[in-house]
Amino acid sequence: MSYFLYSIISSLLLVLFLPFFLLYCVVTRKYINGLGQRFGFFKVNYCRHRPQRIWFHAASVGEVQAAKALIDELDKRNIDADLIISTVTEQGQLAVKRQFGSRVVCLYAPLDLPWIINRFIKLIKPTAYICLETELWPNILHQLNIQGITTLLLNGRLSARSCRHYRFIAGFMNRVMNSISAAAVISRQDRERYIALGLEQEKIIISGNAKYDLEAPGTRGTRESAQKLPELKTRPGQIILVAGSTHSGEEEILIDVHQHLCLKLPGLLTIIAPRHLERLPVLEELFNQHRLKFQKFSELSTDTRTADIILLDYMGVLTSLYAKADFIFCGGSLTAKGGHNIMEAAVQGRPPFFGPHMDDFADAAALLLEKRAGFQVASGAELEEHILYFSSHKHEYQKFCQAALRAANAQQGAARRQVDLIIKYAPQQPDELNNQGIN
Repeated sequence: MSYFLYSIISSLLLVLFLPFFLLYCVVTRKYINGLGQRFGFFKVNYCRHRPQRIWFHAASVGEVQAAKALIDELDKRNIDADLIISTVTEQGQLAVKRQFGSRVVCLYAPLDLPWIINRFIKLIKPTAYICLETELWPNILHQLNIQGITTLLLNGRLSARSCRHYRFIAGFMNRVMNSISAAAVISRQDRERYIALGLEQEKIIISGNAKYDLEAPGTRGTRESAQKLPELKTRPGQIILVAGSTHSGEEEILIDVHQHLCLKLPGLLTIIAPRHLERLPVLEELFNQHRLKFQKFSELSTDTRTADIILLDYMGVLTSLYAKADFIFCGGSLTAKGGHNIMEAAVQGRPPFFGPHMDDFADAAALLLEKRAGFQVASGAELEEHILYFSSHKHEYQKFCQAALRAANAQQGAARRQVDLIIKYAPQQPDELNNQGIN
């Protein structure tokens, strides 16, 4: 297959399905937002006069999380750049706007056709393009390469299944790979698969996953934060369960888990940290309905702990509480909320427990399960069973703790290594473009 044939097929499919797609948009009111941007028609005022203009392409929420880690690292390095993030999905757009606000220009990605892409490039005038994870759009990469614009694949990953499918068009994928200036991939397996598709091995580094490049517990910041916490244990050997970022429906499950476990683990301390603090009154009412004695975490600074359930009522201390925990459950996963960052538990040397709904962190779940460094539970009863077992098999549990820490440590420095590539390969903007914005 050639780029010409690929573009012809893509154009024919567009012509064939566009009327039906537009009708669907009108009827359902879905996908209307950003439709013009997908065809390269938009007007954005973005005149910051910075020496670089970097275009990140992130398909959806997961890739946006990787972009966040990289942009945070760019800010730490004081890299002066205009930033554009394109996404495919509406969820990705919402994630960009929620995490970055006006810090970046947020656009829907262009359709992968030369005439649309060239218009898009002309409008945003990037000095570098960064595709994240598996976002290999042939014409985007090809047209950028023709125009001499740096193209980087960062936080790259490729499943064995996708690699097998790409091998059916091996010659074409080899040409696509030649458009990439350099790549940072997550693992050795990812490196081998990209090499199999034709990416030159000299262009690839193994960096780890930038999304999970978290501050290690031994660093000064995390150590000091943990030391500032009030004393939680009232007697030696007391077990602490922390349930972080919980959502509606999960607290009821955790109350049952706590009550059942207390029958066999007297003195169990359960700390519940709701994802949204505006739900605190609802949770207080829930505990009262169950006639449970509880305390707010803010009260522990002045009062001695007297309850075995603590309700976390302010932000910024969950990571420090994870460092104190014996067992950690990560919420948003027993109910269909997409999960939360389970690597925050792993970096504290604790294998996280999480439910089946891990759509937003599927790669982290797969990583920890593969390394035997986390546990996926289908119900509160299964969570209860695991905690009870490991409470009496501490030596075995310690092996899982060590595996979790190893898995998390393997990601340390990932964002730094990937930003090193950006600094190395991304040129400064030509002088004649410095005073031009997106028109």
